[in-house]
Amino acid sequence: MKARFLLALGFTALLGFFLAAQRDAVEAVEIGKENTHLLPTGKEADGIVGDFVLRNDKIHALISGAQPLRRANMSTEYGYVLQGVLYDLDLRGAGNDQITAFRPGGLGREVSWVRVAEPGPRVGAIEVVRTAAKGNGLYERHEYRLEPGWQHLLITSTFRNEGRDPKTISPQPVWKGLSTEWTVGEVRVGDSIDPFDKRAYAWAPMGSPLEKQALLKPAEERTYRVALAVADSPLAAYGIIASLLEPTGEVSGSVVDALGEPPIHGRLMVSVRGQRLPHYPDSKGALAFRLPVGQYQAVFEDIGRDPTERAFAVKPNQTTTVHLKVPNAARVRLHIRDESGQPSPGKVQFIGVDGTPTPNLGTDYRARGCDHQHHTHDGHVLQQVPPGRYLLRITRGPEYELAEQTVTVAKGQTVELAVTLRRSVDTTGWISADYHAHSTPSGDNYTNTVDRIINFAAEHLEFIPTTEHNRFYDWAPVIDQLGLSRHLKTVKGIELTGNGPHLNAFPFVVDPFAQNGGAPVWNYDPRINAIVLRNWGTPTTHPEGSRFDTEANARNKVPHFGGGPERWVQVNHPVVGHVFFDRDEDGVLDGGFVGLENLIDAAEFWSTEILNLSPTYKKHGVAGGGNVGQQNRTFGWLQMLNQGRRVWCVAVSDAHRVFGNGVGSWRTYIASSTDEPGQIDPSEIIRNSKAGRMLITNGPFLKVTTGDGLPIGSTVISEGGVDLNIQVQAPSWMEVDRVQILVNGRQPREYNFTVATHPAKFRTGVVRFHERVHVKLQQDAHLIVVAVGEKADLKKLWGRNPYGNMHPIAYTNPIFVDVDRDGFEANGDTLGHPLLTSP
Repeated sequence: MKARFLLALGFTALLGFFLAAQRDAVEAVEIGKENTHLLPTGKEADGIVGDFVLRNDKIHALISGAQPLRRANMSTEYGYVLQGVLYDLDLRGAGNDQITAFRPGGLGREVSWVRVAEPGPRVGAIEVVRTAAKGNGLYERHEYRLEPGWQHLLITSTFRNEGRDPKTISPQPVWKGLSTEWTVGEVRVGDSIDPFDKRAYAWAPMGSPLEKQALLKPAEERTYRVALAVADSPLAAYGIIASLLEPTGEVSGSVVDALGEPPIHGRLMVSVRGQRLPHYPDSKGALAFRLPVGQYQAVFEDIGRDPTERAFAVKPNQTTTVHLKVPNAARVRLHIRDESGQPSPGKVQFIGVDGTPTPNLGTDYRARGCDHQHHTHDGHVLQQVPPGRYLLRITRGPEYELAEQTVTVAKGQTVELAVTLRRSVDTTGWISADYHAHSTPSGDNYTNTVDRIINFAAEHLEFIPTTEHNRFYDWAPVIDQLGLSRHLKTVKGIELTGNGPHLNAFPFVVDPFAQNGGAPVWNYDPRINAIVLRNWGTPTTHPEGSRFDTEANARNKVPHFGGGPERWVQVNHPVVGHVFFDRDEDGVLDGGFVGLENLIDAAEFWSTEILNLSPTYKKHGVAGGGNVGQQNRTFGWLQMLNQGRRVWCVAVSDAHRVFGNGVGSWRTYIASSTDEPGQIDPSEIIRNSKAGRMLITNGPFLKVTTGDGLPIGSTVISEGGVDLNIQVQAPSWMEVDRVQILVNGRQPREYNFTVATHPAKFRTGVVRFHERVHVKLQQDAHLIVVAVGEKADLKKLWGRNPYGNMHPIAYTNPIFVDVDRDGFEANGDTLGHPLLTSP
């Protein structure tokens, strides 16, 4: 009995030792198709097959491999591959990578190899080498090293001049993807773009100082070492690096308010050697970080609370306890519901009144607290605000009536209220789409994809193809994660981008573990890009799981590629003079990229300037415009139509932030057989878009058909003219005071209807204009209907967002009228100005 007991005890001890050893083990592995589960995750995670992972029990890092064209995203370094670079670094298991790239010794471009130098379990190391042959005489070796218990990487960079001439090197590392940065002694510290993400990084040289540049003589060799740490706050990251350089102690404690709740969005600001570094409490309010020995002053700051100050001392290798009790926050808890009583997405503006300043709630990239707004996908808003008096304005895009309530929020008070949003504009038979928007995978912005999707829902977009820069990507998992599949529909797509015309296209299939998701590479000539995107040959997977588009093809095993006429291809924000009229930009007409209009489905010609028959803008405009002298692309479109170069117009947001450049500023309504976003058939929407059944708007809803009921985008045969049925709708907070029919881009006075000149034609209520108008024609003509509020703006919808400066405006794609039954013939009118050339 005693022997069995001792045996069991020994086995338990052995198992415990084995498990502890496993926890302490370090791994260094190359990623293949069978172990992609080892890749780090998070907002900025960019791992693919062929990369390398280093991890221990504390941290998780990813180093890019030597794959052709390897880079984290479009703008890690524009135009260059970045092999052997640290792309991801996070706490183990946290799924919260926030760094775009860290390049030791200025490492960039192609290397000779990346490989595992030491696989673990006691030491893990990844080696990156650029031989002298590849480096034009300069040999480089960079080693990323990790040991058990480390919350940092040790990166050693060796440079050796094997050439005959001196070589310049740049020993200092370069990092990207962070917002606020600090220099504290030798330590560099950086915070996440959104502090609410609670991830920060710090690095410092270990040993020899790092020059910005150094000159190596022939045969000379130099070695530099850098430690790079990751933590949940800038202060904690700094403390990890500081502990490698000097004696430190630990600070541990907590922060709660009078209700016992942790103030998870607050920050403890600690003064360290002339810099104020923030530390963020965790989800339970716990505080934990290290600092060099010394006396410290700290203050806890949080929106809606008075600051709380505390002094403390740090002693070597000891733990200092800091517990803080802070005041309750002033806050608003709001519930938004639709007319059926269900929670509704929406946007809340917090506007200070009666002397209360309008608050700034956070970074422009965040949905739930950006500038003075809070976006919600589920109708629940809990927002801290400075005590004061606020007008709350709640909206959900231009189809809904807004709700307003004024509240007074006292110190420590939570104000509870509920509102109902009423949908007043009838868009039956049409869905609201945005064919061009971005989140952080695009590389030129830092909007979390979650925040982008919340932004879409709050502004009431419905069909939102995924169009990240230079990669095939899919927003569907995030839509599902947020429970928004009945509100939003997406397809996988791309914006193919470079130093010239950009193109969007969809649908595609994503290979998530290939460079750029398996996407093609941009070419300067947009015609080549259009052909490549149209015919890119990745078979699509249909909802039923079949790779075949028809039963016949399934029987014959002919795969469906989702390309050709079924794929949408558009040119984005074109400089019309260059792209369509003056390719070599010498000011002489040469036809631009001749034939491009036959290879695409539409272009982003939208702007507020369709009634401005001038080649340039006369004033600053926030949408589709710019400063005085910027080319008027919408005018260029009208000129093109008159030359017989038929291209549809599509309106988009091209959003890169949530506030200031978010979605909803412009949208395209597209004919649809369903009004339920979750039931949208993308192939039907693409077909209707290709047919020109698209309405361009920043607010008003405009329906136009011929007298026979034919929709916009149609070509009709009608001698002597045509009847148009025109209906304009707008919510009560939006004004429309003019309806103009454009005939071949011109603005005939007889088809110009304003509140001042034709008051009887305008109405109060949601339907502002509903008339049947006969347009007399003696020659073939294209007709575009415009509805605008010339004396109004959109500030009620946008607040202090610059989009609010726009006039409400909507216009149709053309109806082409053949009056002599011999086919439509464009009139060649250049609208009083020469055809556009490059500006």
